[in-house]
Amino acid sequence: MSWADDPELLATFRAEVEERVASLSAGLLQLETHPSPRQVVAGLFRDAHTVKGSARMLGLSGVLAVAHRCEDLLGALRDGRLPVRPDVISVLLAACDAMTNALPGLDDPVPDEHLTAVAAALERVLAGDDAVEVPRWEPAAPLTADDDDYDSAHDQGRHRGGDSVRVATAKVYELLDVVGEAELDARRVERASAALDTVTAEQTRWLRTLRDAVAGCDPDTQLALNRLLALGDQLSGAARDLRELVDDAHGRLAQVRDGAMGLAMVPVRRVVAGLPRVVRDVAAASGKDVELRLVGEDVELDKQVLDGVSDALKHLVVNAVDHGCETPENRVAAGKSARATVTVSARSSGGTVVLDVSDDGTGIDEDALRAVAVARGLLPADTTLSGPALWQLLFLPALSTSTEVTETSGRGVGLDVVRTAVESLGGAVDVTSSPGAGTTFTLTLPVTLGVLRCLIARVGDERYALPVPGVVESLSLKDATVHALAGRPVVVRHGATLPLLDLGSALGVGGDRDPRAAVVVRHADRQVAWAVDRLEGELELVVKDLGPFLGRLPLVSGATIDGDGSVLCLVDLRELATAATGPVTLLPAAVEPAANEPAGRKPRVLVVEDSVGVRELERVILEGAGYEVVTAVDGLDGASRLTGDPADLVVSDVEMPGMDGYTLTRTIRRTRGWEQVPVVIMTSRGSEDDQRAGLDAGASAYLLKTEFDQNELVETVRRLIGR
Repeated sequence: MSWADDPELLATFRAEVEERVASLSAGLLQLETHPSPRQVVAGLFRDAHTVKGSARMLGLSGVLAVAHRCEDLLGALRDGRLPVRPDVISVLLAACDAMTNALPGLDDPVPDEHLTAVAAALERVLAGDDAVEVPRWEPAAPLTADDDDYDSAHDQGRHRGGDSVRVATAKVYELLDVVGEAELDARRVERASAALDTVTAEQTRWLRTLRDAVAGCDPDTQLALNRLLALGDQLSGAARDLRELVDDAHGRLAQVRDGAMGLAMVPVRRVVAGLPRVVRDVAAASGKDVELRLVGEDVELDKQVLDGVSDALKHLVVNAVDHGCETPENRVAAGKSARATVTVSARSSGGTVVLDVSDDGTGIDEDALRAVAVARGLLPADTTLSGPALWQLLFLPALSTSTEVTETSGRGVGLDVVRTAVESLGGAVDVTSSPGAGTTFTLTLPVTLGVLRCLIARVGDERYALPVPGVVESLSLKDATVHALAGRPVVVRHGATLPLLDLGSALGVGGDRDPRAAVVVRHADRQVAWAVDRLEGELELVVKDLGPFLGRLPLVSGATIDGDGSVLCLVDLRELATAATGPVTLLPAAVEPAANEPAGRKPRVLVVEDSVGVRELERVILEGAGYEVVTAVDGLDGASRLTGDPADLVVSDVEMPGMDGYTLTRTIRRTRGWEQVPVVIMTSRGSEDDQRAGLDAGASAYLLKTEFDQNELVETVRRLIGR
């Protein structure tokens, strides 16, 4: 069965298009009066882009053409080539009406001739015609209860399907909320029964002691004590029965919760089923022969997660065909088969689902990517940045290596949309590439947003929940390699140095602290280790938002109620990591700029360091001290920057790939204009031979990462620069 024969899948596509067109219409109505129309246009442009992608999947050529012309017109508004005028808005609104009324399943859809007329009107407006007549079309009146055909149509809808019932997603999540409350109630009862059992056991012990003490005394007292003991035994039995009932209730509630979640789970097939048509159309338009392979279509995801990532998945597939795959002639010349292959695969991995979009094309063109980044001012002209660090630039807004504007690429809708969509769901996206062999984009997503598997962390007197999909690893600080860098703790993991920050400080938790564990989290291409007092295992939690009264709190994305009645907050790891990589969180006590620093140009420092964490720490320290900082990712990158006006000082590591710090220092001493630039070697290699080698190479100072603090670095730089 194809997607066209699946009414639920068809309804999903229709709902997506209708939502985006409604958003587009609402934005157009704001456009004329908005003080910053370009900001509005950016959002409208993405709506039109999404409608175009969905139309391609549905095979709606007329809607595809109209959406494409809408993009053209919105692009002209965005770039200032066309002013925002009422007649422009009118034609765009007419296009929205036409697209909405052309969707499958309507009793009276617009004819193809009307869509052609709308597309032509959009083209004339774009060409500068300010007297374009807006195409009009009136749908037939809907059936009412007085019409002869109403009962028949109503009965068909009411009796459609005999073995299935369509359930609204909102009702599923309402049920999950109730289940969550019931689980909390069961947990409270469990605690109460345990407390009751403890009290009755203690009471029984004291009664028996008292009975033994008064043995042989008043018979009435003995009888009363025996009756109290019998009641205590009955109470203990009732408490045990209650615990058994609670255990049974937990099991049944788990079944209800899993069943409710099952109603919200849909197979990946519902998103990927339309991709073959997309690949076919894009390949035909670009003169390529591409086969799409789908793997793991039956893997299930929460509908909210799948809907949230569907646009990103489509974008990656189009990107793979348009950018990754070669033409048949080029493939044959490279010794490959004429037909390229794009593979979309899904697999379950613990509490996550991993989606891979792979092609067997040319791989990422690093030269082209560097050229675009340089042209956009993202990298210096003499950069040698390459590999994963360079690939991350693909996720920056509006970065594209395409030189043509087509229906599929080159419009400034880039992979930043993919990253934003994935990370907003609590997931992560990564890219790997091999020259001549292809590129793979990997999306790691939570299985569901309704029930999250969380790591419970104790921070002072508080407990917090950390979503497992966002956690890279947990570690014991007792066994980890921890040392000081710039007066701040760092932890070494798998050859990388990560900032070790305090979760309690970030969340404002006071009181006595004794951090014994850490949790490594990842955001984009950065990793940070957060110290906590201890980890208390994992729990599956039904998490709720905080409601309109509290609204959105910083660093907290939701909460649940623990069995003892306390509130357990869910930490937003994405926001936490973003805050952590900023200068304030990394160095809350940044060094103040020198009081006697002259006005005018700031002294410029070149920092050469292959460790991202160390490089960022050094940058923040020096910028906080009032210096302009330029960074290089390794010795070769640093050497490539020895052109133009020299920096005022260089800070360099020793052990780096390609060119070490000693060789870089000697290169600096031989470069015209840079001969007298001070060089500070900053390394963990502290033997006398190492220090002598650095000074022999021409270093002005030699600092050990394990011994110095930020003030020592800043004072050394100030001493060598003179300000």
